[in-house]
Order: sequence, then structure tokens, then C-alpha cells
Amino acid sequence: MTRPLSSLALALTLGLMGSATASAQAQSEAKLAEPAMNLWYDEPAKEWMTYALPIGNGELGAMFFGGVAQERIQFNEKTLWTGSPKIRGAYQNFGDLYLTFPHKGIHSNYRRGLSLDTAIGYTAYEVDGVQYRREYLASYPDKTIAIRLTTPHNVDQLSFSLRLQGAHGETSALKYNTIAFEGKFETISYGALLRVQTEGGQMHIEGDELRVEGANTATILLSASTNYEVKSPTYTQGDLNSIRSELSSRLSKASRLDYRELRRRHIEDYRRLYDRVGLHFFSPEPNYPTDVLLRKYRDNTYLDALYFQYGRYLMIASSRGMDLPNNLQGLWNDSNTPPWECDIHTNINIQMNYWPAETANLSECHMPFINYIAIEAGKEDNGWRNAAKAERHPGWTMHTQSNIFSQTDWNINRPANAWYCMHLWQHYLYTQDKQYLVRTALPAMRSACEYWFDRLQTDDQGKLIAPKEWSPEHGPWEDGIAYAQQLIYELFASTLEASRVVTLDKAFTKTLEDKLSKLDRGLHIGSWGQIREWRVKEDKQGDEHRHLSHLMALYPGSQLSYHRDSTYAEAARVALASRGDNGTGWSRAWKISLWARLFDGDHAYTLLKSALNPTTHSKLSMTPGDGGVYPNLLDAHPPFQIDGNFGATAGIIEMLMQSNQGFIHLLPALPSAWPSGQIRGIKAEGNFTLDIDWSNALPREVTIISNSGKQCRVYYPNIELSSIKTQSGQSISYKREGKHIISFPTRTGERYTLLWKR
Repeated sequence: MTRPLSSLALALTLGLMGSATASAQAQSEAKLAEPAMNLWYDEPAKEWMTYALPIGNGELGAMFFGGVAQERIQFNEKTLWTGSPKIRGAYQNFGDLYLTFPHKGIHSNYRRGLSLDTAIGYTAYEVDGVQYRREYLASYPDKTIAIRLTTPHNVDQLSFSLRLQGAHGETSALKYNTIAFEGKFETISYGALLRVQTEGGQMHIEGDELRVEGANTATILLSASTNYEVKSPTYTQGDLNSIRSELSSRLSKASRLDYRELRRRHIEDYRRLYDRVGLHFFSPEPNYPTDVLLRKYRDNTYLDALYFQYGRYLMIASSRGMDLPNNLQGLWNDSNTPPWECDIHTNINIQMNYWPAETANLSECHMPFINYIAIEAGKEDNGWRNAAKAERHPGWTMHTQSNIFSQTDWNINRPANAWYCMHLWQHYLYTQDKQYLVRTALPAMRSACEYWFDRLQTDDQGKLIAPKEWSPEHGPWEDGIAYAQQLIYELFASTLEASRVVTLDKAFTKTLEDKLSKLDRGLHIGSWGQIREWRVKEDKQGDEHRHLSHLMALYPGSQLSYHRDSTYAEAARVALASRGDNGTGWSRAWKISLWARLFDGDHAYTLLKSALNPTTHSKLSMTPGDGGVYPNLLDAHPPFQIDGNFGATAGIIEMLMQSNQGFIHLLPALPSAWPSGQIRGIKAEGNFTLDIDWSNALPREVTIISNSGKQCRVYYPNIELSSIKTQSGQSISYKREGKHIISFPTRTGERYTLLWKR
């Protein structure tokens, strides 16, 4: 599903780089075009973390500042890690590209921005009557960062010097129009290569810089790579020679393309993913910069839609290609000693990074994490296996912190294996891909089950409990805490459901059924009406700890719901209310989905606006007022952690649609701030794609595409339809299941439109 380019995106496609225009006018809300999704600013970035803007192709990323006299473009490659399977290490800054311009006059008409519609960044300004334009993109098809410099309507006016600087003291090698550097850490080798192409002018080398003088245009192509390979026992494949060959091949291919063609290929590839989903609250694009929008007009619902799509943009930009998930900062990092090593953090952060992958119709972007889990869980000798062997259990598990070489440390987090498997199962629920279930998901799920078969113990009431567990990152270690029990229940229940889809051996299935029937589900109501966090320690009412580990069963799990048991759901509400609305950036984002699962849209919306609290605090802080988002809309823990961006995107969908109880629940937590709107292209379990159009807080028209031909069940309170029609206009009958649910059979590929009675 694609949509027309926004006015700004069209200008970018044509190379015009003009100012953003107002969204298209229409006769009615139903026909109002979705506004352009842009972040833009009227000054260069002040700091990397708070103001620079990100581009990425899933493996290679950059942050651009948009400076006038000097431009800084800091870049990363997802696998540039120090460390090894035995040494912690840290994710590294790859380097910086500096462009210096001989501007003598004062600049004017400055604008710096990022179009989410095209994944193209830009900087534009004038000096002494000459317009200067830059574009920045990270191409997935061509595995290259491209920067295009032009002086529209002026010839022979483009002059600048260019310096490529590694972040580890590397010596750059310059040759004609290229700069390269390379190096080696404990495990991996790495290299970067840059090439400059100009139209007109002259180019020469001066010291460690390339100088361009009097050109009409210039195109800078940059790529970087390592010899990391997750499937290899050594986590490497090849050496510096193979890296040099790969980088040379990439830039040779990219440089043979005209820039317009390279750019067209990038936009076409990106929009194939991005354009699947749209969200519109009938708020036009504002005519003031994004930082002003955030500071002064935070109630503008355009910001809600922009933040939603920004999460999808960041997902596409940080999770494609190789079988390695994004990290605590996606893939953007300007430090060699980043917070928490920019690691794969297993007690919520990596999981939250992928919460919107399926519902926001980006299944492909889920696969780097899913394949990573399947590969590492399937190895016989790695950090995950060794963590299980250390306690004499089969299967695999992990600690809280992990590097990309399976080294794992700081506080054993055994239930993380069940949490990881939740992602494996979710992908099946949304795709109905049985081959994937057999080949990729079930081996890892089964192995995780076997770990818990061996570890669980029987309590004095005959229930199976996990001994000596923690409620991250909170409280004492106890037997049978809610966090562990709820996750193990999700693992066992989903694996048993999988056994009804594909055949598993009877001995394993029988053991699984027996263990599940005896398992303590981790749902106990405490003295003040709450879901208990611990079995022994008394929960403290009013404890505002950032983690909500005892509410796994509410979200991202599915066993707590008013649809199932109002007593336990109400206890979850009491526990959640006790935690309060403050917290770090990601904690606020988590609470959006938790309140949405309790069908409280206004409270969920309060948390969304809390997650959008403007901050510039970039040092580590647990102080509630310091969390939120930076002017560039990156999530502030603080410091920057990208999980909050993804958590908010997932939460917005939970407010508008849920499908975790065996049916599609429409507008389950619609806030009063969104009385009318449209969302299109989101995904529901059963492999259904939905468009929802609502007004006056009521559904008006819902379109459901059946991608797997499953029975479709739809929930809405006191649902009353005027008709259900196929794409050809044929009316179909449906069955009522009580007052609130209707169901109907579907055919693969058919589109069904549900119209409400008026």
C-alpha cells in the first residue's frame, strides 16, 4: 500500500529542496490528505545527542549536524564492537566526516530537517546571495551513505575541504578522490572507505584533506564494514582484505549510478516499508520548527502522529539486513564508552525495541532480532549455553547485559529466554508462516522450555515455581516472583499452542502439558488489591520504581485482560496506578501500552504526553523530570535510549487496536484527544491488515485485508454493522457471538469493508 509523496518529499525527489508546504486541503476529514511527516529546525545542531538528526540503512547509520562553516557527519556500523565471547567490550563510534566551507558572509534562510516520508535529511541556507543545499541518505539497496552538495542556480560556486577521521586514532589513506582507514580490535577487523565525485571544478589532496574548488555539485559516498558474522563459531568471517574488497565493490557500484538514480532506488526501497502505515488526526503540518512544536505546542496532535511515524522510521533505519538486532541506541553512537556499552540489554530494553515491529507492519525489521535469537539459541557453545550449563541445566539463558559475541554478565536474567521466545511466537501469530515456525521459532522455544522443565521446583502447594529470581531491577531475590512465573507461563502456553499447529513429539508435548497445568501463573492479589510483585516481600503502595516487571502478563503478555478476568485486571490497574506516571523515558512508554490494555485511553494519552516531555538533560539521571524526548525526538532515559521511541509507537497502536485475545478489538483505548482520525495498514494477529476510520469517537468504516484466509472475529461494544462488503461490492453474512463480537470467514487476499450503522 503506497500513498502519494508529500509536497516536501516530492520537492526532495525532484531535487528542489524548497521549504515545506502545508498539507493538502480537502472537502471533508475523510478525504483530507495525510500531512508531510517532517522534523525541521531553523539552526544547526548544538549537540550530538539532543539536536543532530539520524539516518540509517539498518546496518550503517549517521547523525548530521547541518553546520554552516563546518558540517559534522558522525557515522556508525552496527557491528563495530570491542570485546569478544569472553570480554565485555562496548559498541564503538566509527568516525566522523568533516566538511569545511570558505563562507565569508553571514548566512540566512537556514533550514535543517529530516523527511520521514523519504528518509532524506537536508540542510539549506544562503551566503552572499548563493544558495547552498545538502542532502543526506543511507541507502539500503546500495549499502552506502550518500551526501549531495549543490548550489542551485549557481555554477562554479561549490568549494569545501573534506576530512575523514576514525574514532580510534587510525591513519587515513588519501588517493585522488578517496579516503580510507582501517583497524582491528580483540575480535573484529574493520574499515571505512569514502569517495567524492564532482561535476566541474577541481579536486586535490592537501595533507589529510580532500579539497574541492569551484564545482557545480559534489556527491560523497561513504561505507563502512567489519568482518563480524554471528553464525561463525569465532563471530568473524574474512579479514581486512575481504573488508577492503567489499567496500571497494560497494562504492564502485554506487558511483556508477547517477545520484538521482541512487536516490530514487533509496526512496523506492524505503517507501515499500514506510508507506504501509499511515496515521492522521486531521492536524496539518505546523509552520514552526520541531523543537518549538515540542516546547510550546505539545498538545498538537500532529506531534502524536509524527512521533508514531518517527518510531517506524527509526525501526527501518536501525534493523535491516544482518542477523543482529539494534541496540540501546539503535545504531547511533558517538562514544567509545557509551552508556551501558550500548549493549543488548535483556530485562526490557531490547524487547521494547521490537514491540511495534509486527503491529506497525514492519515484520521484516523484526527478523534481525528473531534470527539472532534462533542462531544463538541453536549453538552448542556460547555465552547463552554456558549460562545454562553453569547451573547444570539444559537449554539456554542469559544475564542482563550482552555483547554481540554472546558474552553475557551482570545479574542472571533467566526468564529472558522466555521473553525472547515471546518475539518468536509473535512473529508467527502475525504472519501465520508455518515453515518459519518449524525451522526458526520452535527449536529455540523448545530448548527454552527444556531449561525450565529442569529448573522449576514444586512448592508446598504443589505448584511449580522458579527458584531464586529477581524482579528487574527491583527488590530482593525470591522464589516464584511474578516476573518469572508470568513469562514462563507465556512460554509454555505459546509452545503448547504451536504444537497444535505443527506436530511435536508426544513425550515433549506431554511433559509440556503437565508442567503448564502445575505452573504457578504469577498472578496473586496482595493486601491492598494489587497484583503482587513478590511472594514473600510485601509490596509498598506508592512505590514509583521505573520497572513494571510484575505486569508482564498485561503487556507485552496476554493473560491479564478485562476480557478474561476482571478481578485480576482490576488488580493490575491498582498495581499500575501505584507506580505513578513518572519514570525514565522508556518507562513512560511502557505505561502507555499498559494503560491501553486496561482500556483507559485518557490515561494512556497522559503517558504519551509525559513521554513527550521536552528535555535536554544528557547525563545519566533517574530524576522523573529529566526523562522524555530531546529536541530531535530521540528518547531520553536520560541519556539517549531508543527503546522509548519504539515503546511509544507500539503504545499508540495498542490505543487504537488490540488483537491479543483471539479477536480484533477496535478503538479499545481511544483518548478524548483523538475524537476523529484514520489509521491504515496496521497488523493484527491472524495476519490481518487493518484500516480504521472513526469520527465522534465511534468507528465509521473499517477495512480488513485477510492475508491468510483465517476466520475473522471483531470486537466492539454493542457492535452494530450496516454491512460487510468485499472489494467487488458483494455483501457477506456474519455471525454474532453475543452483543460485542461478530465473526465471518475470509479468503486469502480479499478485502472486507465493515460499515457501521448510523
